[in-house]
Formats: sequence, C-alpha cells, structure tokens
Amino acid sequence: MKVSIHSHCSGAERVPDSILSEVVAAATAIEVRAERGAAPRIRDRFVAELREKGWSGEVTVARGSDMSITSMRNGIGLCLQTGNMARMYADLIKLQTLYLDNAIEAAIFVLPSQPLAAAIGDNIAQATRLQRELEIFRKAYHVPTLVLSLE
Repeated sequence: MKVSIHSHCSGAERVPDSILSEVVAAATAIEVRAERGAAPRIRDRFVAELREKGWSGEVTVARGSDMSITSMRNGIGLCLQTGNMARMYADLIKLQTLYLDNAIEAAIFVLPSQPLAAAIGDNIAQATRLQRELEIFRKAYHVPTLVLSLE
C-alpha cells in the first residue's frame, strides 16, 4: 500500500527518520485486496512486518490494565486502527496517557485513508477525519504524532 504522512505537534521533528522508515516499509509491504472484511489481514500483515524489524508486541497503558497500543520502539508509541471509528478516540487517550507518563516521546498513528476505509467496512476509522479532529483537540492531545494514511 502507499502511504501519506501528516505531522501533528511537531511529530515530524520528534519521530526519528529510522523509525519512520520502518513503519513506512511495513505499510508499503501490505499486499491485501481492499474489500469488506480485509481489516484483520491488513493488521496481521502490518504487525508481522513491524515485529520482523524489532518492534514490540502490544504494550499495556498501565500495570494491570487490559488497555494497550499496537506496538512501541525506542520511545515511539504506535497505534494501528482499522476498526470502528470510536476506537480511534480511545487510542488517542492511550497515547496521551503514555506521553504524560513519559513512557513515549512521540507517536505514530496508522489508519486507512477515507477511500480504503469505505472499501473495507462501515464506520471504519480513517486518517482524514483524525487529521481534521487533531486540530480541534490540539489542547487536549498534544503528543508529537505522525498520522500515516494507508492508501
């Protein structure tokens, strides 16, 4: 898949190029047909690519909690959201918590583009909406973040 990148709160300056290149490489390695029900296959392929590059498995937000983000590496938290739009907001709160707890220095949020989201399901989280809403939530969500749109 192709990707486009949007920077929020100096995310482009805070996410090292080496980390970004690993995430972009994992995204571009996804060769899954854009169709209903493809979200789990997209997720599995992306996570497998990251794991090969040394990224962690899921990381819990707090000790004893079931809440987690997709992965972390060298102080960069990563969320991949290919599910329901409502889960996107939960991921933002998780990343903000990890940032305030000094567990991460910056974040990468990976989501489908609007056309891809429409192709894989209904009410799927999508990058354009997140980018627009991050500007609205700038005072509440101030984690340096790169938003990667899967296209």
